[in-house]
Amino acid sequence: MTRDELFIAARDLPATPGVYIMHNAADKIIYVGKSKALRNRVSSYFAPYAKHTGKTAHMVSSVSYFEVYHTATELEALVLEDRFIKQFMPRYNIKLKDSSTYPYIKVSAEEYPKISIVTKRDGEGSYYGPYASHTTAKNIAASVKNAFALPSCNRKFPQDIGKGRPCLNFHIGKCGGLCAGKLTRSQYMERIASAKRLLSGDCAFLIKELEEKMNAACEALEYEQAAVYRDSMRAVAKIRDKQHIVAAPEVEADVFGVYTDDIGSAVTVLMIRNGAITDRENFFFGSDELIDEGAIASLINSYYRRKGYIPKEVWCGYELGEEAELLRTALEGSRLIIPKRGEKKALCDRAADNAREQIILKRAENERQTGFLASFAAFLGLEVVPERIESYDISNSGNEFITAGMVVLEKGKFCKKHYKSFNLNEQDGQDDFAATAETLRRRLAHANDGDAWALPDLILADGGITQINAIKTALGEYGLTIPVFGMVKDEHHKTRTLTDGENELSLNKRQDIFTFIYKLQEEVHRFALSRMDKRRRHSAKNSVLTEIKGVGSAKAEELLRAFGGLSELKKATAKEIAAVKGINRETAERIVFFLKEKFDK
Repeated sequence: MTRDELFIAARDLPATPGVYIMHNAADKIIYVGKSKALRNRVSSYFAPYAKHTGKTAHMVSSVSYFEVYHTATELEALVLEDRFIKQFMPRYNIKLKDSSTYPYIKVSAEEYPKISIVTKRDGEGSYYGPYASHTTAKNIAASVKNAFALPSCNRKFPQDIGKGRPCLNFHIGKCGGLCAGKLTRSQYMERIASAKRLLSGDCAFLIKELEEKMNAACEALEYEQAAVYRDSMRAVAKIRDKQHIVAAPEVEADVFGVYTDDIGSAVTVLMIRNGAITDRENFFFGSDELIDEGAIASLINSYYRRKGYIPKEVWCGYELGEEAELLRTALEGSRLIIPKRGEKKALCDRAADNAREQIILKRAENERQTGFLASFAAFLGLEVVPERIESYDISNSGNEFITAGMVVLEKGKFCKKHYKSFNLNEQDGQDDFAATAETLRRRLAHANDGDAWALPDLILADGGITQINAIKTALGEYGLTIPVFGMVKDEHHKTRTLTDGENELSLNKRQDIFTFIYKLQEEVHRFALSRMDKRRRHSAKNSVLTEIKGVGSAKAEELLRAFGGLSELKKATAKEIAAVKGINRETAERIVFFLKEKFDK
């Protein structure tokens, strides 16, 4: 449809709430929006008098046709818009990560409560958060455990009390030794209560309370207990000092700051709990993603729909216009504030400044990475800069559990969500060519299965000629031409050259490329080994060996590791088996007898 035809079609829409979806000529959804009056909003894009600029003009020029979904209310349209953006990931919409990435710290409601990291508020207990990342949550949980010498092990209480020796954390003063019976339940619960207060941000009152308990213990000549209170007090004070007090103690709010220019945009959320900035989250958007009143209102709504928790107040430094009232309704019991002056406005400005600084840093890093990739492409003689690089490694235990790992880099950075592993079963025993070829065939079979399986611009194999020929064979079967290089190691297991199968490129004078290749090899080897080890552990846990008296899953795993698999173990003598750590002669003879009875019939 032409722009005039689109305008006429839009003028025929009713002036009622709904969601509109823009399609391009390839029938791909490029933008989703909502409006309380579809006719007015959609026609404004295509009206002859409309003077769009920048991203909006580019989006409008790409529209081939649109469709609409009518809703009963504008709030219903807001919810439907969020669902469609999440489903279709349109090019011009700003998009947020899924709610599963927002962790909580949970203090369970058991007889002996535990502190753990969870992603859902399921079951009884106390929940704190959500936090911007798992790293933040883990660091806070670790600090709280250390502050009150709480256990960080996987032992279960009370059943494990008095069983086994306490771990190193007890001996270095990082754990009170509950497992060794060094703490009573009342003492443990006192520490848990303090931990919960600290997680709530109640630092000042907690320090005062700990100081009073320390002084009382000193007066009662209980110096060891006084030292415990003193250490906890100091730990809490350190945590408090890391926080930035910006408001009254009762303030709980999220502060949104927005920065946008022609190159892209950034949004920073400062999280204020008990008057202190306790966490921060940054979102970055490209030059195509539209930023306006509706987009920011939708972003905030989507943010809390995914996060599952809304603080008492939400402060936004971006003028939302008519969208503000709709967002206030969507945020339910929370209070939306768009400050014009004062301390709240200053904090919104701080969040916006933070967004600007963060996007500047991100762009500088991207420019450095782009510069390196361009240099790397020139070094390899590539025609294009490789935006997606894949690397492969094969890991095995003897002739068993042969596993391939695929590591992905996008724009020079590891993209772990796109990592893949393959359990290889086509070949019998170790065969590098067959294993690599099978891996590539199975990988290429998914070439049209979405972004996670997008074809790479460059393949780097952990190996030499054998691996390169196997990859090229598989590519040829699919009619593909992708540059392939092998990462060749010397006798010291150090990468010395890259080869395309015919020519070798020395890394001796390119420390930057050597470092890049070294990190890549370490990562792909780690990933492949971890996936293989997981298979081996699962096999050991479910192994027939555990049917033998004196052999549990741990010993079964040790045996399989020592001999490289069950097939080699079956060939071993009792003397050879008894040489394995934890296996005595009697158990070794039982193993030999069992395997003969099991497999030699």
